[in-house]
Amino acid sequence: MKRIIILSLVLTSTAVLAEIPNDVDPFGFEKEAFISSKSRAEVQADLKLAQATGQMPVFGEIGVRPIPSPSVKTRAQVVAETREAARLGLLVNRGELGPRIATPEEERQIELAGLRVVEQQQATAK
Repeated sequence: MKRIIILSLVLTSTAVLAEIPNDVDPFGFEKEAFISSKSRAEVQADLKLAQATGQMPVFGEIGVRPIPSPSVKTRAQVVAETREAARLGLLVNRGELGPRIATPEEERQIELAGLRVVEQQQATAK
């Protein structure tokens, strides 16, 4: 008899709990977040402008597309600067320590290596 009473109380209490609404947002803050000051036409115009200017994210990327900037250095100049950085030990993999930062003098040496290649190319072109 006790089992029947306990079972009926459990079933009654779960039925009462099932009738309580899900109060995830009792003050309606979620609804306030969707109030917009723009009309649908304005939003569509903003979307078209963003698409035309390339500000929309590319599929699979997060963020906006970077603005492409043309390189001002020749391939030979980049190769020479990379070789000079390697000679100075700046390209050594140090694991979690990360790369060694070049000193101002080392940066100047790297730049001069690239400029020497440019001068050589100009001399052979003449």
